[in-house]
Amino acid sequence: MILMHFTGLILSIGVLVWGADKFVDNAALVAKKLGLSELTIGLTIVALGTSAPEIFVGISSVLSGTEEIALGTVIGSNISNIALIFGVSCIGLSAIPKKTPPIQFFAFLLSALVLTFALFDLQISIFESVSLLFVFIIFTYITFKFRSDDDDSLEEVDNVNDLKTSNTLVMLVIGLIALILGSKYAVLHAKEIAIMLNVSELVIGLTIVAIGTSLPELAATISAILKKKNDMVVGNVIGSNVLNITLVVPIIGFFSNVTLSQNILSRDILTMIAATILFIVVATTYSSKFSSVKATKFIGVFFVSGYLLYILLVSNII
Repeated sequence: MILMHFTGLILSIGVLVWGADKFVDNAALVAKKLGLSELTIGLTIVALGTSAPEIFVGISSVLSGTEEIALGTVIGSNISNIALIFGVSCIGLSAIPKKTPPIQFFAFLLSALVLTFALFDLQISIFESVSLLFVFIIFTYITFKFRSDDDDSLEEVDNVNDLKTSNTLVMLVIGLIALILGSKYAVLHAKEIAIMLNVSELVIGLTIVAIGTSLPELAATISAILKKKNDMVVGNVIGSNVLNITLVVPIIGFFSNVTLSQNILSRDILTMIAATILFIVVATTYSSKFSSVKATKFIGVFFVSGYLLYILLVSNII
């Protein structure tokens, strides 16, 4: 039985990686036609597409009465997006990226702080849910109000004007569907494996499910690195983390009154806040003339190593 789920997990990841490649390619083409920057693509199209699994898990968890899986997935996925996804992008960096406008980090930090305050009583109230939705509105406003046009271009595509918009949109949708389905079944198989190993719901959410739902971000990141679209990675981390918090957590607040585990507040949310602050510091400085690609690669190793240590601690392996 476990072998069957492992096989299903590998196949699902294969579909997911293929979907991410097609999704990033065609999202870039659509954005090119619209004159958007890589950062804006990451903040919107890619972030929403790769956050879809977390949203799905949130709805399913509330309906099945396993809210801790949903919240664990949000927090675990956000930590993964920063420490693993951004860490991998730093390791794979080949040139100093463009500077990210500081205003783009406002909703990113605000959403993490609001979630932290909301968890002080280990419950998500309707008021706190509305507050998070308000942060989503702020994020949307900032994204489009301060978006930058693609002056340098994402990648010169000689025949971009000759490409049929209908074909591009079809492949974009196919890529997104592959992302969602690949993530869904990767999570389902991983969850079954975790249950067979007798792991708690919170740990399942923080580790297996969080990593599973972060696979689209990881796949999209690897694809973006290979195509030298590092600005898209930063935008994806910002957008995905904000959407995870502001769209998934309110589902818990509106449709459930569960009391959550103390570990979420004392251990996991603190880790997420620390990772959030470190990400902002690195993302605002690694594009300066005082930074170097070598130093950024070292920072990437630090992020990824820290994430692996966190997973081992949460899983009680060490």
